[in-house]
Amino acid sequence: MRLAGYAELVRPELEQMFQTSFDDLGDGSLIDAMRYAVTNGGKRIRPLLTLAVAETFGQKRQTVMMNAGAVELIHTYSLIHDDLPAMDNDDVRRGQPTTHVKYSEDLAILAGDALQPLAFEWLTVGDTVSTQIKVQLVQKLAQAAGPQGMVAGQVLDMAATNAVEIDLVDVIKIHNLKTGALIAYSAEAGGILADVDVSVVEILRRFGLAYGLAFQIQDDLNDLEQDGDEDKQSYPAILGYTGAKKALAEQVALAHAALIEIQQQTRADIELLVSFLDYFDKVEK
Repeated sequence: MRLAGYAELVRPELEQMFQTSFDDLGDGSLIDAMRYAVTNGGKRIRPLLTLAVAETFGQKRQTVMMNAGAVELIHTYSLIHDDLPAMDNDDVRRGQPTTHVKYSEDLAILAGDALQPLAFEWLTVGDTVSTQIKVQLVQKLAQAAGPQGMVAGQVLDMAATNAVEIDLVDVIKIHNLKTGALIAYSAEAGGILADVDVSVVEILRRFGLAYGLAFQIQDDLNDLEQDGDEDKQSYPAILGYTGAKKALAEQVALAHAALIEIQQQTRADIELLVSFLDYFDKVEK
């Protein structure tokens, strides 16, 4: 199965899980704001990647759906806070008013705050995953989302926004933390849920970091091609359009090489995981 078919199959399952889970939390403005932020569209690349890796190694996705969905709650909280006036000050997200515009700034902050512990609760649900695996997931997601990962990248991103100039080394560091850390976790989490060898989890981490950087470069190229937007931190601004396309191809090649390494080590069918590279247009795989 290719990525498009897999996403078409699994994304509705994720959406239904999110909706049902928030319905179960009850009513109130806080829950409404949380539900709005999580269910208001999105690619769902992170939980899809976790589920695809888990399935590749024999885990049934229906038994680990909430464990996998936890990363989307963390991602959504980060978007809520990124959009705030103190951060990027954005009024629109995915074609809809941002959470603070629709529900007020204070409620948006609290909705983001509430999504964080809910994510870790979701990591621990169910009896199909061992306690040891749940502990590993909690630890790795905390590292990926916190001061060693995503939040550290956000701090560097804010500093770079106010800097006179920024070089490629700084941009790569920002995006490895801000974007790559959660995507790398998503790949690792699928392997952990399937209880694969630690050496395979490490290769999945390398795949995720390359995928995350490619993801950011592709988004920068999309912004330039669709909106003419060329932020000084974007890869086209630093490398030029052709250089950014070359950098994208290099990261996709690294991600693909990691998957081949996994296939050689485990003899697993990696077709579904390779198809995640379909997200990137017209680059060598």
